[in-house]
Amino acid sequence: MPLREIIQSKMEQLPRGQKAVALYVLEHAREAVSLTASELGKVVGVSEATVIRFACSLGFPGYPEFREALQESLLDQLKALERHQLYQTVGEGNNFIQSVLRQDLQKGINILATLDDRPIEDLARAICESSCINIVGLRSAKGLAYYFSAYLSWFIPETHVLNADMFLENVINARGDSLFIGISFPRYTKRTVQCLALARELGKKTAAITDSPLSPLAPHADILVYAPCSHISFIDSFVIPVGLVNAVLLKVADNLGELTTKRLQELERAWDQYGVYEDRE
Repeated sequence: MPLREIIQSKMEQLPRGQKAVALYVLEHAREAVSLTASELGKVVGVSEATVIRFACSLGFPGYPEFREALQESLLDQLKALERHQLYQTVGEGNNFIQSVLRQDLQKGINILATLDDRPIEDLARAICESSCINIVGLRSAKGLAYYFSAYLSWFIPETHVLNADMFLENVINARGDSLFIGISFPRYTKRTVQCLALARELGKKTAAITDSPLSPLAPHADILVYAPCSHISFIDSFVIPVGLVNAVLLKVADNLGELTTKRLQELERAWDQYGVYEDRE
């Protein structure tokens, strides 16, 4: 659940001091994210201990974890320059490289605790049952779309990454049993949403790989695979989405059974024949 919704859902249960903190955070999130617990308490007119108890009431171990979640929720909404400015304000400490890696690793640990395998299995099954797979991912998500397509095309010959300029024609001319997969994360690209919406309107099977049930892709997808996306300054980090795409690919290979073995053998022979890879000797 988004942080704003968590705060709103707890509002009536909070003591008066904590409620004052909650109201300030909801109304002044950009200012609050740069404040320590002590500073936030002074601004609101409560003690540092009240601020810490507020963070714990929301389910966080302490104030630093709440502040990190607040930063993450803000980054979803900000423009690239604003993300970078917020990143510079809040900072990552002296251990820059460790901080960047730790953020993605922690998010991976968190998702493992709540991961639902069913959407991944549903998407893999839909891929195997479709004659043509059309993937749309734009801007930073384009790399993820091509990565997904590159491996999927080993087993599903009719796998395509759609061009934003031609997606209307691609959707309209697609076969009835085609599958359209939209990939997008904050700040969501309009073309990806439009493509998925049109595909579903025309009766095509649709799926989305996105970060939240509140994503604008969600209403247009028959299958939703949730993959949290980290924001590091102005950069979208796709460590978790890549991992879940890998899970879908492996499930597709598992579903195809003997065809997977046969296809990999054929590909290895072709790669050897044409010298695709460097010799290991």
